[in-house]
Amino acid sequence: MAKTWLACAVSVVLLGSGMYSYLQSSMQPKTFVTLMVGKGTLEKQAVAVGQIVPAHSVLIKSQLDGIVGEIYVQVGEKVKQGQALIKVRPNPTPQALTNASTELMRSEAELESAKQKLANLESLVRQDIIPNNYDEYVSARSMVKSARASVLQKRQNLELIRSGEASIGQVRLTSTIYAPIDGTVLNRKVEVGEPITSTQSSQAATEMMSLADMNNLIFKGSVSEQDASQLFPGMPVLLTVAPYSDVVIKGELTKVAIQSQNLNSPDAIAESFDNGFGVEVGELAIPSEIMLRSGFSSTATITLQKSENVLVLPERALQFEGDTPNVLIPDSSDQGFHKRQVKLGLSDGINVEVLEGVELNQEVIDTSMMSANHGSRRK
Repeated sequence: MAKTWLACAVSVVLLGSGMYSYLQSSMQPKTFVTLMVGKGTLEKQAVAVGQIVPAHSVLIKSQLDGIVGEIYVQVGEKVKQGQALIKVRPNPTPQALTNASTELMRSEAELESAKQKLANLESLVRQDIIPNNYDEYVSARSMVKSARASVLQKRQNLELIRSGEASIGQVRLTSTIYAPIDGTVLNRKVEVGEPITSTQSSQAATEMMSLADMNNLIFKGSVSEQDASQLFPGMPVLLTVAPYSDVVIKGELTKVAIQSQNLNSPDAIAESFDNGFGVEVGELAIPSEIMLRSGFSSTATITLQKSENVLVLPERALQFEGDTPNVLIPDSSDQGFHKRQVKLGLSDGINVEVLEGVELNQEVIDTSMMSANHGSRRK
């Protein structure tokens, strides 16, 4: 009997303790993790990924088919306009050489025939048998001049085929290729003895080397179509280059493409919808302690919008009802907060500008932590 009474007493005590704890906890105010409204600067930026390249570069190609005979410059060497780069040695086929020789002989025979006919007519003129303006005599003189020009042209053609050199009046034709600009040899794609295709061929001409002015470098890259709609030349740009990631280079946006790059090819439309628009950045303020090379990977940051010294709040503090943004303000009510509508401004994806609805240093609830830290101590 005593044991029964003891058990009942213990049960009553435990039940009472539980009821007391529940009532005490329900009377304590709820607490939440909070964030503070502060002041700061927000920027909306466009990012372009690309390379550092020369503003002016040229590809060197030959106007004559043949074989690379000599190479006078090396990669990385600085050259002046008019400096010899490569000598091309003609390598005619036997048929081409035979045809050129035959054409020359045919023209020489035609010249001899025209001279003989003219000589006969001149004899008749001297004997006063025909006048000086006799049609056949005038025509014969013209035929001699034409035949001489044909022989000269065929002889020059044969010289070009054989040696790559010929003279036309005061002009000396040569198979040596000269630098069209002052610059630096970026690369060399041929070796001595390698056959090349000329620009006169129906096939693509052989790219022999390329020159560029390394004193005038620019950035070339692309941006998305959303960013391209907000860009215009003259906007300030900050560049970072892969080998010098801690150095920021200032520049100016000089060009925004009108046509997206992928849409230039009809096949690209079916393959991708990433319509990148090309951009160029010039006027680079390159620090003297670094040396940029053509092809360095680079990232350009272009500021589209900027708000300075404004009220800012992390976006995770926002709660949306449809398109209406709200914040939760902690209070002493039963639920521990009340809702307040706010008006937003510029956002950088992490923080957002608050135009109306809160004040500086005001606490708002971190809505992203409500479920995970409900009842935790306020920070």
